[in-house]
Amino acid sequence: MDNKEFETENTVDTAKKTALESSSTDTPKATPKKKKKKKASKWEDFKSKCRELVTDKRPWYKRLITGALAALAFTYTLFVFGPLEVYLSNIEFYPFTFGDLITPLVLVGLGIFAGLTLVLFLLRGRLFNYVTTVIFSTTVCAYIQCNMMNSLSALDGTDIAWEFMTNTMLLNSAIWGVIFVIPFIVHYFNRKFWRKMVTFLSALLIAIQSAGLVQLLILSDFNYADGYLSNKEIFHVSEEKNVVVFLLDRCAFSTIEKTFKTYPDIKDGLVDFISYDNAAGSYSRTFPSVCYLLTGVHNDYTEPVTNYFRKAWTTGSFLTDIKNAGYGARVYTEMNYVIKNTEFVEGKIDNVGTEEINPDSVKMLGSVMKLSMYRYTPLAMKPFFWCYTGDFESVGTAADGSKITDIHRTNDAAYYEKLRNEGLTVDEGSRGSFIFYHMKGSHEPFFMDENGNFTYNSTAEKQTAGNLRMILDYIKLLKEKNLYDNTTIIITADHGLTGTITELDGPRTISLLVKYPGVNDGKPMTYNSAPVSHDNIRATVLKELGIDYSAYGPAIDDVAEDADVTRYFYMSAADGNPGLHRDHELVTYKIEGDINDFNNWTIVDRKRIENPFYDAN
Repeated sequence: MDNKEFETENTVDTAKKTALESSSTDTPKATPKKKKKKKASKWEDFKSKCRELVTDKRPWYKRLITGALAALAFTYTLFVFGPLEVYLSNIEFYPFTFGDLITPLVLVGLGIFAGLTLVLFLLRGRLFNYVTTVIFSTTVCAYIQCNMMNSLSALDGTDIAWEFMTNTMLLNSAIWGVIFVIPFIVHYFNRKFWRKMVTFLSALLIAIQSAGLVQLLILSDFNYADGYLSNKEIFHVSEEKNVVVFLLDRCAFSTIEKTFKTYPDIKDGLVDFISYDNAAGSYSRTFPSVCYLLTGVHNDYTEPVTNYFRKAWTTGSFLTDIKNAGYGARVYTEMNYVIKNTEFVEGKIDNVGTEEINPDSVKMLGSVMKLSMYRYTPLAMKPFFWCYTGDFESVGTAADGSKITDIHRTNDAAYYEKLRNEGLTVDEGSRGSFIFYHMKGSHEPFFMDENGNFTYNSTAEKQTAGNLRMILDYIKLLKEKNLYDNTTIIITADHGLTGTITELDGPRTISLLVKYPGVNDGKPMTYNSAPVSHDNIRATVLKELGIDYSAYGPAIDDVAEDADVTRYFYMSAADGNPGLHRDHELVTYKIEGDINDFNNWTIVDRKRIENPFYDAN
């Protein structure tokens, strides 16, 4: 090839190269189209979300630690510590021992804990987290409710006006809602922190409550109520002479007068009675009023409750004098409020039960669980768990497991029905009897109507009327047995109106009506303004039985209407925080003159109560 041909070929190649370079610079390359992803079906999306609920990369032991601690805190708070705190704080009211309670309670707690833990162990992923959060949130809300948001009135049977608490219930429920949802929010933003929070706070709640339980165990009085009072001979009377006392709980003079106005036929039926309108009680509550009335031993709250019961019944000579004179003595009342232990009244009371009593486990657990739930549930749920401390008495069983049917319980409607059906039985050969009936009277809850029938809808006046009609029927039966003339009948009260208050807001005059033996002229009730009190009742009983009563002071009918008598009344004052400390201070009032004039009441002493009885709701 010559040079000309080479140049021409080279020029052509150069031109092609330039054209190619120009083409690559000015014209963009075509990019291949991306394939569109196929949109997942709704079913596939649903399955994916379900897999997220149960898919979990965490080791099983990490889930177990978190879930078990949440389950333990829940179970321990609501089903172990809660009931134990209720029991130990209210030990005076329960007729069973710590030993009776602890084994079945722990077994129930272990069962609930094991069940929850097993369920959580079987769950995985988000489902495990959600269920654990529900358990944890419920525990925290309940703990805060019990310790920071409760302002509960005493469970003494007084009706609570739930219908006026709508706004408070809504606010309380809203607070629960906020607290409950916080762990879910934490879980949404930071699951690692959520796990640490649930684990740490659950362990902390268990530790705090365990420390509190240890303190309660150290401070609790384990001298339990023991034995029972039998009602086998509840309607037995002596053919010779009887002194029968009907104590209507919380029946103030004003209450019985209102009852007379509403039901005038009752007052008309109480012929031969004298109503003492200037009568003073001793204490402001059932404890220690009834114990003092039957023993004459004061309680200044400086010693443990059991020690007071022991001292009162072993040193008080009232019932001992009756028994030593050859008379029978039967007392129908509540053990835990009045006697505590039947060993204290051995040889003094004839109707002490002899069977070895065991608690009904189901009723025992139910009583403590119900009160525990009352304390831990939100305000809107509390009406479902409201209860009365008088309901804590469990049904007893004998050592062989059979029911003991003669344990006395205060049940006025049942008492009245039994009286109607059985009437009175005369104990031939009996020299005489002192019989003491402690009735519900004007005290809540009101479960008896004005005719003495059981009802859920009653009032203080209706229940009092039912009690009085029952007494009228009792009197009618005495007349049929020709025993009315030689029977003394005393209708009185342990105290008048109480209230969780720091000082009295008015006088507390108790009802006191007496029908003396030999009085059978059918004259209408009369009134007497003699300045009398509980202290005159013991002397009256002994006097009417023909026993020397000089060591007990004057009998009721020994006190003249114009007598100058100084009386004392002991009030259990609250600390100003309703429902928390009813037995905060013992306030002593001196009464000089007519009790119905509050100007005659003077506070002469005020001191801190060292050993409270009612202070544990």
